[in-house]
Amino acid sequence: MGTVDPFILGVLENEPSFAWFGFTIEEATEGRAVVSLIVGPGHVNANEMAHGAIIFAVADQAFAMAANTLIPHAATGDAQIHYIAPSRLGQRLEATGRVSWADDRRAIVDVTVTADGAVVATYRGMARATRRP
Repeated sequence: MGTVDPFILGVLENEPSFAWFGFTIEEATEGRAVVSLIVGPGHVNANEMAHGAIIFAVADQAFAMAANTLIPHAATGDAQIHYIAPSRLGQRLEATGRVSWADDRRAIVDVTVTADGAVVATYRGMARATRRP
C-alpha cells in the first residue's frame, strides 16, 4: 500500500462494502486514489466477463477516495461511466481517480479503469460536500 490519507483510513474502518467487493487500496492522497480488484467468480456474468456494476463499483470507490482526500465527507452528486472493453475472470482491475477541479464544496473526479493495463472504462463524477458535525 502506498500513501493513504488518515481520513480515508478512518472511513474504511466503517465501510463494510470495501471488503465485501474485495477491493485493495493502493493509495489515496492529495486528490488522487488508486483502488484495485482481482475479478473473481462472484464478479462475472455468464460469459465470464466482469459485470458492469463491478467495474462501476471499483471506479466509484476510487472517485470517492480521491474526492474525500480534499473534501472530507463528500458524497456523489453525479456520475457517468463509459465502458470501452470487457475484462475477464482473473484479471486485475485498477481504478485511478484524479481530481481535475475542486472548490471548497465540490470536486470533479476523472477515473480510468484498466484490466491488466488495458483501459476498460472511463468514469467522471462530481462530489459534493455533505453537512456533517
